[in-house]
Amino acid sequence: MAPSQSSHTNGDLASPKAVGILTRTVVRSPVIHWILHARLRHKSLNDAVFVGSDFVHVRQVGHQGHLEHVATKDDFDAQIRAAAVFRIDPDPLDEDFIVKLEDGSASQPDSPVPPDLLVLTLSTHDLVFIYLEVRADGTLHFVQQTLPLPTFDRILFQPGEHLAVDPHSRALAVAANEQEVIIYSAKSRERISQDIRNGNQNWCPVAAQRPLQVNGVIQHIDFLIPPDEDEDHIILLLVVVDRCKTKAIWIDWYTATDLHQAHIHPGEPLSSARTVSSLLVPLRNAAFLIITGSEVQVYRNILTGSISGVALDRLVDDTKNNGNSPLQPLWASWCRPHRHRASSRENDHIYLVREDGLVLYTYVMVEGNISNISAGHFPCHVGKAFASLGQTTGPDILVVAGEMSTGRVVSIGHWPSANGARIDSLSWQETMEMELIQNIPNWASSTDMLPSSLPQSHAKSTPSRDGVYVTSGRHPYGSITELRHGLEARSWLREELNDLHVITAMWTVPMSSNGSLLIVMATPSSTRAFELRPTDRHLELIEHDETQALDLSHRTLVAEITTDGSIVQVTEQNVYETPSLVANFEDTIVRRCAPGDSITAAALDVSHGWLVTAEHRDGTHVLCGAQLPMSGANHPTQGAGWMMSLTSAPLAVAVTPFGERSLAAVTTAENGVLFVAIGGGGMLEVCRTLPPSIQDTPSLCDHLVLLQRQGTSDILAVCGLRDGRLFTVVLSVDMEGKLHCADSHTITFGQSTVRVVGLADEPSHACVMVGSDTCLLAWSGPTASSLTIESLWYSDKDHPDLAQGAVVACARVPASDYLAVPAQKFVGSLAMVSSGQLFLAVVDSARAAVPRQLPVNGTPNRLLYAEQQRCLVVASLQTGLRAFPTPSARAEERRQIWPTIDFIPSRGRASSHSHDLQPGERVYALLEWSYKEDDKTYAYILVGGSYKRRNGAQGGRVTFLQPSHTGWEVTSVRPGYVTRFETPVYALAVYDELTYVVCYGRHVCLYRFSPKERKWEELCRPLALANPGVYVTVAAPLVYVSTSEDSLVALQLCPSDEDEDDGAPKLTLVGSSPQADRALCHVVVRTPERRHEPEDQVVLVSTRDSTIVGLSSRPTTTTPTRHRPLADTLLFKAYLPRSLTRIHQSSIQPPWKPAPPRGVVVDNLIGTASDGTLVGIALLDEHLWQRLFWLQRLCEWSELLSPHSWLTPPYSADETSYTGKERAVPIGISGSGSGAGNRDEVILRTSVYAEEDRHINGDVLVRLLQRGGAETLREAVRGMAERETQAGTWTRENLDEELGAVDEVIEMLRVLLDRWM
Repeated sequence: MAPSQSSHTNGDLASPKAVGILTRTVVRSPVIHWILHARLRHKSLNDAVFVGSDFVHVRQVGHQGHLEHVATKDDFDAQIRAAAVFRIDPDPLDEDFIVKLEDGSASQPDSPVPPDLLVLTLSTHDLVFIYLEVRADGTLHFVQQTLPLPTFDRILFQPGEHLAVDPHSRALAVAANEQEVIIYSAKSRERISQDIRNGNQNWCPVAAQRPLQVNGVIQHIDFLIPPDEDEDHIILLLVVVDRCKTKAIWIDWYTATDLHQAHIHPGEPLSSARTVSSLLVPLRNAAFLIITGSEVQVYRNILTGSISGVALDRLVDDTKNNGNSPLQPLWASWCRPHRHRASSRENDHIYLVREDGLVLYTYVMVEGNISNISAGHFPCHVGKAFASLGQTTGPDILVVAGEMSTGRVVSIGHWPSANGARIDSLSWQETMEMELIQNIPNWASSTDMLPSSLPQSHAKSTPSRDGVYVTSGRHPYGSITELRHGLEARSWLREELNDLHVITAMWTVPMSSNGSLLIVMATPSSTRAFELRPTDRHLELIEHDETQALDLSHRTLVAEITTDGSIVQVTEQNVYETPSLVANFEDTIVRRCAPGDSITAAALDVSHGWLVTAEHRDGTHVLCGAQLPMSGANHPTQGAGWMMSLTSAPLAVAVTPFGERSLAAVTTAENGVLFVAIGGGGMLEVCRTLPPSIQDTPSLCDHLVLLQRQGTSDILAVCGLRDGRLFTVVLSVDMEGKLHCADSHTITFGQSTVRVVGLADEPSHACVMVGSDTCLLAWSGPTASSLTIESLWYSDKDHPDLAQGAVVACARVPASDYLAVPAQKFVGSLAMVSSGQLFLAVVDSARAAVPRQLPVNGTPNRLLYAEQQRCLVVASLQTGLRAFPTPSARAEERRQIWPTIDFIPSRGRASSHSHDLQPGERVYALLEWSYKEDDKTYAYILVGGSYKRRNGAQGGRVTFLQPSHTGWEVTSVRPGYVTRFETPVYALAVYDELTYVVCYGRHVCLYRFSPKERKWEELCRPLALANPGVYVTVAAPLVYVSTSEDSLVALQLCPSDEDEDDGAPKLTLVGSSPQADRALCHVVVRTPERRHEPEDQVVLVSTRDSTIVGLSSRPTTTTPTRHRPLADTLLFKAYLPRSLTRIHQSSIQPPWKPAPPRGVVVDNLIGTASDGTLVGIALLDEHLWQRLFWLQRLCEWSELLSPHSWLTPPYSADETSYTGKERAVPIGISGSGSGAGNRDEVILRTSVYAEEDRHINGDVLVRLLQRGGAETLREAVRGMAERETQAGTWTRENLDEELGAVDEVIEMLRVLLDRWM
């Protein structure tokens, strides 16, 4: 049923029902279910595939085992149930070729046939084969083939839960949880390769299929490895539980026979039948391991029909009980490392990993003996996602995705040395030690979220926006995670040095004399020089504070290396040119300024050898150009090159190659930016521009960079202004070959000076620093606004709690033949100075989540920022063993669970104090309350939850904690006043400065503090609800409560009735949801401008059923006849893949984001799900919603944009379809309706409810922003015009308008879908 009509307006909205909602995944869930070693592109490319619940992320194993982003596929529109690898080319690379690849001397032949295919089963009952195609232009494209699975009414019998692939890729099997099994025979590898090579549209590897049934619940399914003398034998093993017995059922056939010849052998009982088995590991000669708890059974002779099992010794005996669980940890997963063929024939090499992170290296001999060696311990919880990614020429690379904890990439063994020889000086124990390569972040599960700026945590700079903090992890790896999004700068060097807080600029200069890297840092009055020198196994950072080859007494303006290997340094008083840090008369050339003169700014064009300086000479300002190399020694600067007078004081200089000449730019105090061509006989001003002023105040530019777009002659001048803005202007060449200033653009970054630094070897990129923000700017052209700006976050794998301070200087290490071979790894790294430390980091190419994690004591579930204490307050649940006295002399250890309250200073990295509550208690709510009296503030933390009474029942209470702090840290906590309730306390909120709201059990009540009597009293009678309130907020004078079964209710404190004796006010129900939902939380939306009645509120409610319900809340008091007040108006309903545990409205947008498109009512809503997904939410007006509604339909009907769901879209324009009901919906992306406020409509068939029409799925629309998205949209519009339907007729009549709107729609989406982080 459609939402009801209303006469209230909301901005441009004609009625509340006109509000639409857009949701967009801002940060994808970090939860990984499978990690697969699959070469989806080329046999020489070592890829790892991370498979989540609804996405696939392909990463390449790069230098020293680091995983680098390749591509992501997230257009399944379904949940992934199982994943495996189908190998077209199972033969590994020969070792000689691998060595050549590492040396860079091997060529990679272009082959369209991938060695491996990724196989998935989807919740849409599909079997999907995927590989990654590298196109001619270098872009990557996922290619897929889909095979439908049979559909069953009961999910237990629906195939897709289990997936297995024959080790020789001759067959596949898909099974349900129970009974149903489908076996597939595969085409020959040659046939599959030929189909892909020839571009056959039906290259699906499956040749035939056969459904089968088995008795019992299927636990494991896998293909066994046949004996060498029986290679044509295909053996599928199923481990089932039938009638409380664990049995092995095997199905076998031969390659030369038909699937109908496959034979199902009766189930053989397994000896390990007492409990459910955890792992099935196939071995050579059709043997297999069954691991049940700590028991290991090896089974053989299955092909003879008389299976035999032998129990082996315990794998390990170090199962020390630490109290994390009442049970012993289970073996969670296994993987098979890459080994030489000869070794693989003799033994089975296996890595086993346990739930608690213990890793065993196990090898099983052919004769049946098993040996194992401890390979280390992952500091995380472990699930199924575990893989080995190493090659035979290097160490084993193990990667594990942590379960509710951060995963790891580690190496076991040593890497080949630089000259190709192995390092033999290490012992066996040192060789087999785990070495951390990289972290795999995982911040699930997130039960609470806090948007807060925490200004004290970012050095002295106030953040430009709020950060997002969520509860993460499970004891003992619980943490609070700050979710940051952008480009990660992974530091490989972090050195804390003295007095780096005064650094203003830096340069990285390769040294031709010894092949090391020179790092020059400038202070306001001097210069510091460091040399980074690589050794065999370490790095040495040496400061040169007494060298005579550089000017260390004055501030450096520029330092670079010339093409002939000389170091050029320009300071305020001197110009140095030297080949090394050792000064000598023959090679070191110095030009000094005359007394009273100085150099204000300088820049160097290395390719043309021009040094451009802005100088103060004889009381005047001049721009000078000098040719390098300099000749002679101790000559004044005015003795060489050309000069041009400046009428105003210069501030900054930049220079870039421009054809055969150089183009210089100089900013001045009064005349803006001047552009000067250098070469061809002199210096010539070509144009100038003036940055826009603010309130008639000139905009001064202290930082200037010239960017060039590859393949064009266009230049972009990027000016960092003192007022916190960034000014850009394009310089273009006209038809006559003259350079002129074209369009310009201004972006607000903050309130302080914007610093801009060019990046070596990246002519179209620059680094922007302002306040606490550091960004990477990329210019794609052709306009001045064609900019991509991404936040830059540095990280340290060994310190995930590292906070990012303000970056005061940065420089990119240039590529240079002068760097020694060991120092070539420095190339491309970004050097930064921040928080008194020097960083050298590798910047990722794709933006992603860059979490910062603060450890807590336990499993966190509630989070609060206490402003009075300037700290994060975290409620966690801790487990452990505690000693209890016994009648005997020996104490008994028992496992206990108790809550802990951690206080984390905003400037700290860990808890400064922990306050333990009693075992049996639980914390459900935290609240800060402060009271000011006589200029003294009393600050408390209210802890609401439950406790166990003596009779075993659950009671509730609110406990007042009064923290004491020293400096910035809480050092102690004193428990204070306690209010007890009959039932648990689930939610708390501040009503006013003396009153708080409490939800306990099914009741809601207000408590007020009496300053005169110094105690808390009930302000009103408790109001009984139909269901418990789980979340409460106050939007005075209303109290909104999310209930566990009845969605949202609105309450108001009203005067008591005249007939009541006590005269106390009472809580009155003034609003309720029109439908019953299992609510989790809600948010009362604040709109920027309210042109509707003040009592009209838009409220979003998140439910346990993965929906967001939008309500127009119109609170009304009860009538004199005490009838129930009118229900709220249902505006929309949005179904999401997961439930949102929290929704907040907060300023998390970076200041450089452009203004939202017209029609966006609110775009600063953010929600988090328990799996760590961060979802951005925006509210839309009627006009914008109409356009986006039809745009989403076009995406859903496009095979290119929705390859896995376009045949079964939620809406159908086919008039012959009998699915769903007919409903009139808006049509058109151009927004050109029939006028007079009316809209064009078309009849579609759908099974979706009308209120769900209002939901726009941004994850579908974002597919249009990929390469070629605009043309794909045009094809979708033309395709609709060709259809003989009502929608096709309308599209044909408005085809020109629809096609003409495509570019505008794409640009609008770029802004609309990037509003949050």
